[in-house]
Amino acid sequence: MSAKRIIAAGSILFWVLFISVSSVSRLAAQVPKSEKEIPIFPGAVRDTDKESALKSEQGGEISPNVRSGVLKVYMTGASAEEVFKFYLQKIAAKEGAPGIDPRGLERGAVSQASCQISYYTDEFFEDYEGYHGAWKKQSLMKNRKPYTSGKWVTGGYISWYKKESNDDLTTFYINIDDESFDDFAKKYKTATSIRISVGTEKSEQAMREETDVQMDQKVEDLTKSLKSKPPTAKDLGAPLYPGATFNADASAGMSAGNDYAYYIFLTTDPPSKVAAFYEQQLKIKAGEQGGGYMIPLKGKLPIPEEGIVIEPNTMFGGSAKTVITIQKMIGKKEE
Repeated sequence: MSAKRIIAAGSILFWVLFISVSSVSRLAAQVPKSEKEIPIFPGAVRDTDKESALKSEQGGEISPNVRSGVLKVYMTGASAEEVFKFYLQKIAAKEGAPGIDPRGLERGAVSQASCQISYYTDEFFEDYEGYHGAWKKQSLMKNRKPYTSGKWVTGGYISWYKKESNDDLTTFYINIDDESFDDFAKKYKTATSIRISVGTEKSEQAMREETDVQMDQKVEDLTKSLKSKPPTAKDLGAPLYPGATFNADASAGMSAGNDYAYYIFLTTDPPSKVAAFYEQQLKIKAGEQGGGYMIPLKGKLPIPEEGIVIEPNTMFGGSAKTVITIQKMIGKKEE
């Protein structure tokens, strides 16, 4: 082969590869990366009443892991078959389940769009009392072209994902539903609803950070409350140990976000002396546990619902020899 032919063949191969790569790039670019990039079916009109009804059905409650969400509903006089063909052409979705873990996407990446399409079945066209299946089939045959092999679309959706730069995950849905039949009035008028919903969920890291911040705030607020108003013997359901020092910081740290309140006191007296004091005051025998003592205030040993734990100080340092922890239920009615 001459040098000119080699060069020409190489040029042809280059352009074939260039065109192929360009086609793939264009295909990927068709998948919208934001709600604003999602195309609207030509002539479709936004239906705010349907949007409000859907939001009411959802109860208006937003999950704490949702950062943002958009819901828009459009109506068109085109058939569901036409609407599906439009969106599949624009977004190049692949029929079937996505088959991916969207959390595994790279930051900024958008997944391949997938779609699920439902069709009217033979049972839908059967007549029985009060139901006019044959009329419905005649209406479809008269007004719409089948989507494929004599099948008309009843509904379905197209979905895809995007991994945001901060690791949040955005999910896109385009739900398409045929709304052509008025069963009560036995009337047909081609109509299709298009529901576009886009929701962004916070990343696991963001959720952990928010939880940590919220917990820190709870601890801070509870610490301030306990310092301004330390628990009394009435609050505890047990006498305060003479000379013991209340540790508001540790008490708040153990109690915040818990079903129980833990009130922690420190004393320079040994555990045995503290246990003897409470046995005498409460007339309840202390149980020995792991080098310390437990006195039930509500329920029975070994695991009372409420109680006093008396143990050697191995956590707080300083001159204190004993830690007294009084555990009380919170947020529950006393039996």
